Amino acid sequence: MTTTQKSLSKDSVFPERKSHTMRKNGVDTRGMLSVATMFVSLASLTVSMGGATKLIFDIFDDGLADNLDGLSVKVTVLALAFLFGWGVGLVSIRSFGNLVYPLIIKIYIWVCLGAVGILYIKIIQKLYIQKYDGMHFWAYLMMLLGGLFVLIFLHLLIEDHDLRPFSIPLLIVSVVQLLVIVSRYVFDPNPNGWMVFADFTIFIVMISVSALMLMHIGILSPLRNQISKLFSPNKASETNEVVEE
Repeated sequence: MTTTQKSLSKDSVFPERKSHTMRKNGVDTRGMLSVATMFVSLASLTVSMGGATKLIFDIFDDGLADNLDGLSVKVTVLALAFLFGWGVGLVSIRSFGNLVYPLIIKIYIWVCLGAVGILYIKIIQKLYIQKYDGMHFWAYLMMLLGGLFVLIFLHLLIEDHDLRPFSIPLLIVSVVQLLVIVSRYVFDPNPNGWMVFADFTIFIVMISVSALMLMHIGILSPLRNQISKLFSPNKASETNEVVEE
């Protein structure tokens, strides 16, 4: 009887220690993967956004014609780097439950908003001078849309993130552009009337995007729901593991 009790007590003790060790290792592994994916994502996003900033400066300083060689390759490389960092960041936040990275992403969103605002003001200046051609106009429009693309995708990284406050600065700059358009074509002598279409194209695009952000009507909800569905099986499996333990 004594031998049997000792064997039972040993059998009942050691499995608990093993289970406790596995749980501890699971938590450590999850935390390590959370930190590792955060740094990988942060590095990729920083490199891609920094490269895009340099490309924009090169286009404004040296002219678009000097940067046409390999421009599509540069844009493709930057886009792939950003999407890679965005995907890894999504895994870090949604799958591994990283609580620090959303705070960093919020800072990056504000930085991106500031960069888009400065770029918008610079483009308004270029449009006012009216020393640009069709190729430059499309480059200006694509740069603005690219900045908004980055802003929106950073916003999608964070669950329940409110985009409405970020529309206010863009609306203010849009009103400034409207005042500049009126000043250029009403009060200045001999403006090029054909270029008003370029001014109003930029204005309509930016005011429309800003208004949609402000109204918060849920255009991004289908995409956000699809992202949530990608990680819902992981959450369900984790819940099952906890119940089993």
